[in-house]
Amino acid sequence: MKRVLLVLLSALVFEGACTEGSEGARDAATLDLMGGLAGYALAFDGVQDYATAGNAGFPQAGGEQTLALWVNLTSLSGTQDFIVLRQDFDNGVQLGIRDGTVAAWTTYARTTLAAAPAAPSLGTWHHVAYTYDHTTQRLYLDGNMVATSTATGDKRTPTSAWLGTVDGATELFQGKMDEVRVWTVARTPAELLTDMLHGTAPGETGLVAYWTFDDTDVGGRCRDSSGLGNDVTLGDGVVAYMPDRVPSDAPVAP
Repeated sequence: MKRVLLVLLSALVFEGACTEGSEGARDAATLDLMGGLAGYALAFDGVQDYATAGNAGFPQAGGEQTLALWVNLTSLSGTQDFIVLRQDFDNGVQLGIRDGTVAAWTTYARTTLAAAPAAPSLGTWHHVAYTYDHTTQRLYLDGNMVATSTATGDKRTPTSAWLGTVDGATELFQGKMDEVRVWTVARTPAELLTDMLHGTAPGETGLVAYWTFDDTDVGGRCRDSSGLGNDVTLGDGVVAYMPDRVPSDAPVAP
């Protein structure tokens, strides 16, 4: 959540904030005090950075769900994952860059569930959301529905979440991400517009993971603000694989 108090706390305890000893954390704390930026984001290098989280109530792959986040893209090349919810490689859903545009697809059969007809611009923030209501797959970009389908997804409940990769080694994301949310309900277009511009309070119906990256936890972790304990581990605890924590100017208000 983008709160003034968190900004001030971050400035005081940046040495242990989210990524240990990060030079970016020092810069972020200074810049926040100077310019009042919108908290922090994670920056992925597209080479080895990723993050993971365990399961506490993730949606069934074939059940109602919403995945939503802000991304700032550096490249559209190859396959790049924003977020993956999967159970081994037998089932799951992936949201990211595929064939030069934003898309959602299945982990097992690699079936495209929905894909934007045009590529988003690079170097600026875009809000991406994917929903499924048991019937229709929908993809939203910057609050607008850009693709739908009735493609069949995978079925079993994911046991892990991956940010910036599918497995820690491939489909690596290059760019920044912020305000990542996972729901066990299909959010309506009106709700997605609200989510896009504002934070979400813990305990809201269907919210099972919410990563703002604004917390000050120590040890290469970022706290889950949903209240369910799906905290993110950066790079499996290996400093070289941890995405940097950087100032975010994604347009999100409290």
